[in-house]
Amino acid sequence: MNGVAGPVHGPLISPPAPVRRVRRVRHEVRDGLTLMAFSAATSAGLAAALMLLAGLGK
Repeated sequence: MNGVAGPVHGPLISPPAPVRRVRRVRHEVRDGLTLMAFSAATSAGLAAALMLLAGLGK
C-alpha cells in the first residue's frame, strides 16, 4: 500500500424510468367528443358544398 486512496465508486443506481401517464376516462371521452364534432362539421361542410353545387347546376 502506498497510502493513496483509489477512486471511490458509489452504488450503481440506474436513473428512474420515465413515468408514463395513464389515460383516464375523461381523456377518452374528450377524444371521442372531439372526433364527433369534427365528423359533424365535416359532414355539414360537405352537405353545404353539394347543395351549393346542385344550386349552381340549375
